[in-house]
Amino acid sequence: MFNMRMKWQPLFYPAILIHLVSCVANAPTSSLCSPVGLALGSTPSSQVELIQKFQLTPSTPLATLDYGHEVAGYPWFNVESVSGKVQIEVKYSEEFSGLNNNFSDGPFSFAVGLANTYRVETFEVTETGSFQAYLIQGGQRWQSIRLLTSGIITFSSIGVAALNDIWKLGARAASAACVEQGTQKAIWDVGSDGTLVRGMRAANSIQGAFFEDYTLEFDAKIERAGFGWAVAHPFTSPTESIQLNLVGDLPEDTTFVNTNKSLTPPNSVLFGFGYSLINVMTLTSYRLDNFQVPFSIKENTWYTFKTVLSGGAYLSVSINETLIFNISLANYFIGGSSIPTVGSFGFGGWQDQAATIRNVSVYDTANQTQLYRNSMTDPNIVLPEYGVHENYASVCMDGAKRDRLVWLGDLSHTTRVIAASTSRNDIIKSTLQYFLDWQTVDGFLPFAAPLGYDSSSASTAFAFGVGAASGVDLYGIVLADYQILGLLDFANYISATNDLAFAMQTFPKWEHLTGSLLGLINSTTELVDLSVAFLGPGTGDDYGVSSMGFCITSGVANTTQASQFLSQLPNLKLGPGYKDSSQVSSNDSSINISPNTNGFLLEALLLQNTTSSSITALELMKSLWSPMVNDEETTTGASWEYVDLQGNPGLGLYTSLSYPWGGAPTYLLTEYVTGLQKAEGVRGYGYGSWVVDSSAGVAMGLQDSSARVVTAFNGSLSVQWTIEWSSMKGFIEAPVATSGIFIFGGKNVVLNGREDYTFTLSIT
Repeated sequence: MFNMRMKWQPLFYPAILIHLVSCVANAPTSSLCSPVGLALGSTPSSQVELIQKFQLTPSTPLATLDYGHEVAGYPWFNVESVSGKVQIEVKYSEEFSGLNNNFSDGPFSFAVGLANTYRVETFEVTETGSFQAYLIQGGQRWQSIRLLTSGIITFSSIGVAALNDIWKLGARAASAACVEQGTQKAIWDVGSDGTLVRGMRAANSIQGAFFEDYTLEFDAKIERAGFGWAVAHPFTSPTESIQLNLVGDLPEDTTFVNTNKSLTPPNSVLFGFGYSLINVMTLTSYRLDNFQVPFSIKENTWYTFKTVLSGGAYLSVSINETLIFNISLANYFIGGSSIPTVGSFGFGGWQDQAATIRNVSVYDTANQTQLYRNSMTDPNIVLPEYGVHENYASVCMDGAKRDRLVWLGDLSHTTRVIAASTSRNDIIKSTLQYFLDWQTVDGFLPFAAPLGYDSSSASTAFAFGVGAASGVDLYGIVLADYQILGLLDFANYISATNDLAFAMQTFPKWEHLTGSLLGLINSTTELVDLSVAFLGPGTGDDYGVSSMGFCITSGVANTTQASQFLSQLPNLKLGPGYKDSSQVSSNDSSINISPNTNGFLLEALLLQNTTSSSITALELMKSLWSPMVNDEETTTGASWEYVDLQGNPGLGLYTSLSYPWGGAPTYLLTEYVTGLQKAEGVRGYGYGSWVVDSSAGVAMGLQDSSARVVTAFNGSLSVQWTIEWSSMKGFIEAPVATSGIFIFGGKNVVLNGREDYTFTLSIT
């Protein structure tokens, strides 16, 4: 039960409310973050003690490190002493159980997010001092270090080189997912010898977006273990491609002890299709074949590779003019569809692999016309072309560790979370501008903009389809509802900041988008045809939390209709929340509950401003958001992506446990429970005029609540109200240029002309 004498900030779901954020990869200046707990043994343990200097030996080979909450940055290690041969395997995970999994809670092969694709990496340590991982880890709470060899190593300290803790308050999920320009560094090293590519999902050339039936040639030198490359890669969804991986001879003196030789056998070329060499949750991948190379592939030796796509149906690979295989793609099963031969090419590799690439060229297979050439020695060309350039703008991504793309629709929660907590509205503004930089000639915005590509050269490749969808602007088709949410993001930013200069500067682009959306309206139904939306009376028996939330919060539903909608809520109740569709079977134990869509429903409930709806909202917050903080092995101090029916991470280890789209209570508690809101219309922009309505908080049984927001009028607006005996006491501090009204029990207190207000209202 709740202690009704406490303020809601520490009482309600501290993972998603106001917290000090000590380690997030978001700002240009560097600070170090250390774990708060340590356990030593032979297996991972969540029973940690205070961190101290520690030693790994063959008898005590494993350290478990707990950071206490979500952190992000470049892993660093201070080695005090080392003796014998020392190789260490390091795992990173948001959820503790990931440390017991071969691949931890990864890999993340959906996209190149300027971070490590893999959640396991290996180091050989030969000297004392400090060293740092080359690739950033986007977000984790837990980390393990396992000694793989017979040596002994002593660490004086371990941690994450976070990129500053400038956001002292707010939702951790948004803090970790929003990053400043240039903080996510380039992930390839380009020099006069070529480009060094470490193990990652293949990064693909924007120049090859519409190539078909081509021959790819390049030189490669294995630095460690092997490397991967992709062909026939589409930039539009789904981004599945032909996956190829060369494994070298894996010499004993340079090969890590934990190398999986069953997955990556020496002197072989692996052939697959999809996102990776292995399946990860919904990202289906097929490891289709393995071809033995008839000679030994040495490290630090240059080889020439030729990959040929032909006739829309054939693939061959040669090394130094020796044919390794020549196959018909029709002979391989990928779930019923055929393997395409259209799309771009790129380079990556499996976990712990590394190679240098140079002299890349592409020819039309049929007529040998040269289509492309790149020496791979100029970083100004290579990095933006392959999308591995440092992030071009300050943006808010979908999540810290995974889906490190800038998603248009998911920003709708993030925009309001930030306005109610961290007040880094400048990053929201930059994110909106980033979407506009990618706008197509048809007016649509990208539903998921990448971090490392230059919009001026990459926009067309990401927007327009290939093959049967050639020439079609897919932004107006795939997740078209995100275009509407993008407009709402813009409106919410302007109302929170009163940034009318930005509104006027960018209005033609938003007007263009609006016109494009109007063009999607079906003249018969007068509705936008979206596969995920209500399409008229014929689908009236299919409803869910999204339709309820959007219809009510937009004002489309009148009071009677809203009441009718919400009367159906019991039919949607499932596990800790409400299911997305009435057509989903409540007997299906695999169903997940979405904090994203339930967040929209939560506001719809609070808008009713009745005791019963307020109690229902409170029950939803307790049942759906409490699991995110109650279990020490799964909590990261941030909001989750999905929750299963038992209150666990909904997608298992793949679940993002730091996901802003699950953070709706951060702003709804401010706006409805404390009751601090902008007044309606332009006068409320930037909190020039404001309203405090404590009705919902009082209906929930709270006796003390407070909130604070930053206004556009040179100062903050803070509110605290307390119920004592038979009176309501209020204290408000606000910029003198603003004015407001406090509402309680049918009484209105008009407040203006001062910087602070104290008042008492009797409770009758």
